[in-house]
Amino acid sequence: MESGAIDMTMTNRVDSTITFEPPGPGTWMLDITHHGRRPITRFFSAAYEAAFTTGMGALIERYGLPLAEIRPASVHGCSYARVIGLGEPEVPKGPPPKPVMWLAARLHPAIRRRNRAAAAAWAEKRWRADVDEWFDRRRATVVAANLAIQRVDPAGLDDEALLVHLDDAVANFRRAAFGSFELHGGDLIPTGDFFAHCDSWGIDITTAASLLAGASPASVETARVLAPVARAMTAADPRPSSIDEIRRLGPDVDAAIDDWLEQHGRRLLFSDDLDSPTLAESPELQLRALSAATEPPRPEVDPDPVRARVPAVDRHRFDELLAEARSGLRLRDDNVGVAWNWPAGLVRRAVLEVGRRLVDREQLHRAEHVLQLDPREVTVLVGGAQAPTADDAEGRWAFRDAVVAAGPPTTLGPEPTPPPFDVLPAPLARAARAVMAVIDAMEGVEAAAPLHGVGIGSTPYRGRARVVDDAATAMTSLDAGDVVVTSFTGPAWNSLLPMVGALVVEEGGPLCHAAIVAREFGIPTVVGATDATRQVPDGATVEVDPVEGVVRVL
Repeated sequence: MESGAIDMTMTNRVDSTITFEPPGPGTWMLDITHHGRRPITRFFSAAYEAAFTTGMGALIERYGLPLAEIRPASVHGCSYARVIGLGEPEVPKGPPPKPVMWLAARLHPAIRRRNRAAAAAWAEKRWRADVDEWFDRRRATVVAANLAIQRVDPAGLDDEALLVHLDDAVANFRRAAFGSFELHGGDLIPTGDFFAHCDSWGIDITTAASLLAGASPASVETARVLAPVARAMTAADPRPSSIDEIRRLGPDVDAAIDDWLEQHGRRLLFSDDLDSPTLAESPELQLRALSAATEPPRPEVDPDPVRARVPAVDRHRFDELLAEARSGLRLRDDNVGVAWNWPAGLVRRAVLEVGRRLVDREQLHRAEHVLQLDPREVTVLVGGAQAPTADDAEGRWAFRDAVVAAGPPTTLGPEPTPPPFDVLPAPLARAARAVMAVIDAMEGVEAAAPLHGVGIGSTPYRGRARVVDDAATAMTSLDAGDVVVTSFTGPAWNSLLPMVGALVVEEGGPLCHAAIVAREFGIPTVVGATDATRQVPDGATVEVDPVEGVVRVL
């Protein structure tokens, strides 16, 4: 096959109507980190793409990454991206000879500028400034903006004011989400750098990631907030059976619940898209989470056994890199939860109020179908337009479900060519290795067999499986001690995970959200368990074995 031609073996033809083709030359990777394998809702797609493109562009420049851009594209609504290296042609033809690349890396003006930025980033430990920027300054601003939007009741607004409020909510999301991507280097770079060095010492990513337990306070924040509830529930006899009864256990309990719902109630729960409900929409799920509240865990990590595998001359370096990775990781869940899941949840609340009104006017069949309208269409329908019709919106929703069933492939286009790190100047090469390592850690590799993946933990767990492939399942049937089987998780899950006995996730690797929170809470987990939501019957008894990295249906 000629270099740059489309490799049809990497497309996925499921039926005559849904075919996944590369959206352009080069290799395109599905963004499973934020959406799993679901298409982005139409209403949300433009805001998401704008935040991703501008935010990641700022990160690339700030850390001197050897990339021209990360270009997003939609395939049947699914978010794919092509990573384009500096100097790479629009139609890639494979890398030039190494001597040519070596010379270009030292003479090309753009590469030289980027190398200077990378050298400065490493010398200054620039990620520290990003972490400080978030916790010392930007976080409070984002929280205040979220609360200002949240205190407005969309149901009490007339149509004109509702559309203004919806615009305000979308603008708030755009600002916050841009910052989420822009500051992402604060956790990605030091963590990836640690993993890349561990790889050079023969330490695999799963082992290296295990040393990060306890480094993500945001992952256990809900347990900290609800600690008064956990203590009161332990002492209560009989145990309360309603939220009102739990609130009556004491003023500190009542205040903790208010704080929890104010800070977490409107965050998206089951994905980073608007099709995910929020905790505020399910009093039943709130009750179950409160009933299962636990004291914040305090995982202990002994790095010495891993450190002993590092050459003696490099052990000081190992200690330094581990400390930087642990410090940076505290940004990850907090930033995403506050600057993405929360403002996006507020957009969902506003646009669903529009949807309910359009249902009342017989312009939509179901309120959630509004999510498959673009913002302009929402505005004209509220103004009285009759197109798109209710049937149009319903058809778009059904097609989206069909795309999910078709199974969007992880990669479209030719197999990617690994970058030749050895010809890059040292600062650029280190940055490239760090990024590649952290991407591998977040996304993982395809499992050798169904129900196999990367295990997190040391003790197998048996329990009832609850396959959470839709929000309704979790909201109506999830009980304490269940084994949750799902496609992927995000930080908004943190309110629910204390009630989980074990976790099985189809997507991700040792640094995905599910793996991070599993280490924080000590939950036996297998991530990257291919096809688990289809292979595990809902309600079946399963064994989650993190030691072997396998899920067994008993």
